[in-house]
Amino acid sequence: MPYYFTLAAGLIVSTVFLFFRSKGATVKNMFFKTASSLCYLLTMVFAMIANPGVTFYGTFIIMGGALGLAGDIALDLKCIYHKDANEYLKAGFVFFLIGHIFYIAAIVWHNQFKWWWIAICAAISIVVGVVTVMSANIMKVHYGKYRKIVLAYSVFLTMTTATSIFAAFVTDSKAMVIFAVGAVLFLLSDVVLNFTYFSRGWDKPVHIFVNHMLYYAGQYLIASSIIFVK
Repeated sequence: MPYYFTLAAGLIVSTVFLFFRSKGATVKNMFFKTASSLCYLLTMVFAMIANPGVTFYGTFIIMGGALGLAGDIALDLKCIYHKDANEYLKAGFVFFLIGHIFYIAAIVWHNQFKWWWIAICAAISIVVGVVTVMSANIMKVHYGKYRKIVLAYSVFLTMTTATSIFAAFVTDSKAMVIFAVGAVLFLLSDVVLNFTYFSRGWDKPVHIFVNHMLYYAGQYLIASSIIFVK
């Protein structure tokens, strides 16, 4: 089955990339990262081909993955072209934020969320986003001019996690459990990235390795959830 081939190939490519990327950002590593991200996107595509009955869910997950790929490229360009780093960072935030909107839409539509389920998840997400920004001094991070985009992104990132966890508990679906675990890993990856970008002492090879390991693990789990949707 092509799905298992792309999943296996993607995991191998991503694992090799982790070791190269931990040594720093270069143009060569950017292409390697693009290949790694393309692999999880292809895994999503072949997962939907293997399970054609979930067209809407699969399509929205693929759209989220494609925007994640665009975000990955933008964030690596930030590390290479320092003159335009601010613009690339903002672009990365925007790509990933829109990607999370597609992930949220997939979960909400597939599980036929009641309006008050959405309201609960949204309320939790807004609180988390506000607390994240307001506690910047406590966390010893400096958002500066990125405060608004960090707030917006934190809300949608948390919304993806909250809705998937809610769906996992309510539906007891294997697909939603897998998605929820992936979303949590995605969130943890961005927690590390938050300190890497806006704090000091978090840009060591081990931090870069952990950040990307959590991120790719999360994306591959989200991709794999398509196979188990019924």
